[in-house]
Amino acid sequence: MTRNQAIVVFLVYLLGAAASIAWAMDIQQMPLWSAAGVLGLVLWTSFFGFCNAIGWMAYWSREHWLG
Repeated sequence: MTRNQAIVVFLVYLLGAAASIAWAMDIQQMPLWSAAGVLGLVLWTSFFGFCNAIGWMAYWSREHWLG
């Protein structure tokens, strides 16, 4: 992974985390570091990590799959 790719992945994570926290806080009408904000952060982090694991696994094993 190049430095630019790592920066893009990190920016996508930050944007998704901010949007997920904002969504969770909006639904619960609670302040930032309440249970809703933490839940939004945890849900986004787990989803982002899962997508990254699957995406990088597919990328690194593409030569095996393509024959």
